[in-house]
Amino acid sequence: MLKHVNRSAIGASLLAALAHPAQAGPAKAAVAPRAGFDGQWVIHATAANFFCPVKSTRLVAVMQGGQVVKLAGLPGTATGRVADNGAVSVNLKVFGVTATVRGRLTGGVGAGDWSSNSAICAKGGWRAAQSGN
Repeated sequence: MLKHVNRSAIGASLLAALAHPAQAGPAKAAVAPRAGFDGQWVIHATAANFFCPVKSTRLVAVMQGGQVVKLAGLPGTATGRVADNGAVSVNLKVFGVTATVRGRLTGGVGAGDWSSNSAICAKGGWRAAQSGN
């Protein structure tokens, strides 16, 4: 029972972070550009769990060489990449909560889903669009 309570408290911390955006992690070293996926992406993430107090949030990711180099709108760290075929695979760590993000980017847009170890915000979806810069 104690484990469930702690997990819920961590989930609540994650949600508080989503409600009050901040920048995540330092930028990584520059890598070779990958046409089509590099640049800034505006992401709209939603939670599927009924009890999740934050139903949606806006994030901004910067991709360079197919790697996530910056994520604004969420404290913590984001590591991951976009494969040459557009497959997205990203791991997030925020206040002890981990989340796995999967999906696909193509033609300047993308969509997918996410899941986490949070009891109250365990899963959801996302959609993204590449911005002009």
